[in-house]
Amino acid sequence: MLGQPRLRLIHRQCVDCRQADSIEAYHELVPPQGRYAFDLLVEVGLARLRDQRQDGEIQRFLQERWELSLPASSIGLIVHSFLDGVSALHQARGPALRQWLEAQGGYALHVDGTCEPDTDVLFMAHAQPQGWTLEVGKMGSENASDISQLMRRCVEHFGPPLAVVRDLSKNIEKAKQEAIPNVPDLICHYHFLENVGEKLCEEPHAKLGHALRRLKVRPALTSLRKELVRWNNQTTALSRSEIEQLLLHPEEIAKFDPVALRRVVAYVLLRWLDDYTADLRGEYFPFDLPNLAFYRRGIQLGQLVGELVAHPDFPGQRLSTLETMARHLSFLRDDADIVAAAERLEKAAALFQELRDVLRLSSHPRNRLLRGHAPSEAAASRESAEQLQQNLTAWRDRLACRHQRERDEHKRADQATVLKYLEKYEHQLVGHVIEREGQEPFIVCRTNNPAEHRFQATKRGIRRKVGSKKLTRQIQAMRAEALLVWNLTDQKYVQLVWDGDLANLPAAIAAHWPAAQVIRQQRQTPPAEYPIPTTKKQIRDPNLLKTIKTIATKLINSMKKPAHAA
Repeated sequence: MLGQPRLRLIHRQCVDCRQADSIEAYHELVPPQGRYAFDLLVEVGLARLRDQRQDGEIQRFLQERWELSLPASSIGLIVHSFLDGVSALHQARGPALRQWLEAQGGYALHVDGTCEPDTDVLFMAHAQPQGWTLEVGKMGSENASDISQLMRRCVEHFGPPLAVVRDLSKNIEKAKQEAIPNVPDLICHYHFLENVGEKLCEEPHAKLGHALRRLKVRPALTSLRKELVRWNNQTTALSRSEIEQLLLHPEEIAKFDPVALRRVVAYVLLRWLDDYTADLRGEYFPFDLPNLAFYRRGIQLGQLVGELVAHPDFPGQRLSTLETMARHLSFLRDDADIVAAAERLEKAAALFQELRDVLRLSSHPRNRLLRGHAPSEAAASRESAEQLQQNLTAWRDRLACRHQRERDEHKRADQATVLKYLEKYEHQLVGHVIEREGQEPFIVCRTNNPAEHRFQATKRGIRRKVGSKKLTRQIQAMRAEALLVWNLTDQKYVQLVWDGDLANLPAAIAAHWPAAQVIRQQRQTPPAEYPIPTTKKQIRDPNLLKTIKTIATKLINSMKKPAHAA
């Protein structure tokens, strides 16, 4: 009814001492020398970092709800201020968080990092089972010095953990020994499997892929499928409902046009082969072996088509497409190199699957190992953790006996690899039951999957905002403190940090705004080490090398020793 108000702030001044009065109530709502209030700062920060909204969506939301026109250029600045406030509040409430963690009997510290090609590493210290991000950092590389400092800060603010769970990185191992040497050091089962699987399968998988490319089976069959589509579009074709009827009642083929029927038969078989990715689990190498999945389907299809072509009454002239398919697929069966590569990979994959089964990290159709939730059997009880330890020990002993009797050199080499890994890391793959005096034992989650899922969710949110698969620029610009925002989804964390309601967040940030400004000043301080300033325009100059050569020649000449006088 009245429109948007304009606020005019008047500072009164003492007549005698000329000291200006400050209006404390105003600065509880708006930062000193700030243009936007704390509630708007929180609204924009949550929308961008928690809800993963795009800038345009945030602008429309503010316009529709409060008729506030916020420039797009201001959103990034507001988000930075929001992160400064959240970080200051997280640090200030550290004692309360530590007290609650200790009252619960402690926590396990999961440490991990993520990055994109050519970006700094985002590193996180994650507390389980609480699911809180305790400390974050951004570092040029996953180096022991920075990781050690991060772990020390974590111990200083939240107390020593009951155990540390990490990957096989030497730098993380060194940092852990420097920062908290007396805490049990456990290896993430998933990362252990990843390393073993790469060692077993990387070389044979690459050889199989090279052999498939050499034979050009896949391009030939793809070309054949496209040719079928072209002919189908130019002549009489079966409709979608007719194809469905044909597949449901194959005995009624007399109802359909024979020429169109022949094309559909060949096309469906080729589509089935091309759908080999359905045999994968949506995971990446070495948990998924795409070359082997294609080879397996190719062998199966080649056998089927070969049996049809070998039929005494096979009409080769009218079913020439099937003959062509059989000829290309026969290479998968007859070529010595591809057969040897596939057999070698099958042996490695079989042993790797055995290890996955023992560690209870096999994928299931409805519970993917990497993209779903953490494994439900991940040491949820003392009995399951102890049973896993017994199973692993028994399997290792059986594998050692098999290795002594094995005559196949490939299987023997793979068994030796696995036994070597187990000899080095088995004591860190077990011991997830931590005894506590006067309390139930603490069961440590045996994977870093919760931290991995948090990284994945963060990247999915960024992709939604920018619409790009490659996130190099975004990850490089991202602040590590953005990972702290995930804590806001935990009700207990919210209760401990700002009295159980996100509505209290603006007032809590206002109360700790001076500390937030210290964080702001630190992030705006130029780094002590920075690259020599060069521009892309300079680097891409076509005469660059010639110019540098001239400079280098003059430099060399200037460094010549002067000739001695006669």
